[in-house]
Amino acid sequence: MDVPAYTAPATLEDALRLKTVVGADARVIAGGTDLILKMRDRVYLPTLLIDLQNVSLDEISLGADSVDIGASVTQSQLLESADINSLYPALAEACREFAGPPIRNRGTVGGNIVNASPAADLIPPLMVYDARVELASSSSTREVALADFFEGPGKSIIAPDEILTKVSLPKLPSATAATFIKLGQRRSMAISMVSVATRLTLDGNGLLSDARIVMGSVAPTPLRARAAEELLIGFSPSDELLERAANEASEEATPISDVRASESYRNNMTAVMVQRALLANLSELVK
Repeated sequence: MDVPAYTAPATLEDALRLKTVVGADARVIAGGTDLILKMRDRVYLPTLLIDLQNVSLDEISLGADSVDIGASVTQSQLLESADINSLYPALAEACREFAGPPIRNRGTVGGNIVNASPAADLIPPLMVYDARVELASSSSTREVALADFFEGPGKSIIAPDEILTKVSLPKLPSATAATFIKLGQRRSMAISMVSVATRLTLDGNGLLSDARIVMGSVAPTPLRARAAEELLIGFSPSDELLERAANEASEEATPISDVRASESYRNNMTAVMVQRALLANLSELVK
């Protein structure tokens, strides 16, 4: 493996200046759990590593209308946060399913997003909670919906001079329930064959006023099943309605066959897992 130059800037501004100068040949490193492997496999051959350890991007901040998660926040920090566990339990559950303690202690939210893997565990729950990401450069800062961030396996809209600095999650109505479930070849330390996050919100009349269904490992990017969501909104929840939505979500998926699972198995399990997650949401809402 070629050894790139290394620097740990004292400020975000210094890091952004380096990204402007070096561009795509500079890679940001925080936990390094994905980046080092890709460098070893020569997927990435950076000339410079920009370490963000001295930049204050490792805090979780509770605001009036949202919670901001710094890009360098680790999965372990999310698990230990009372705010994340109470407000965004599906995200906390994804962290529990994420590898093992050594990886959770190193792996960061920003790294999991920028890696742009269709199988990334944190992406479905973040998308289910309508996450937005902040992308900063030396000249500007922009905020985009996480659902619009991905372009393909390992590809995203982030520009060569940009650094992902934070993730923002809006606070949700009280009558809301969300769930994350993952199917792997074993309970931990496994890349998901299918992952699903769902969210349901009831209005004062007991009708579904909002719904989110997001699936991982079943398309070139993490996939929001918008047609399936539309089947739910405005209706009273029932087992039959949730089953219809789950089957529609499976129709929206475009999985591949690989060493972990076949296309047909992923399609079948998508319907099963979406229905299971939606039923869990409903059970939480009516208990």
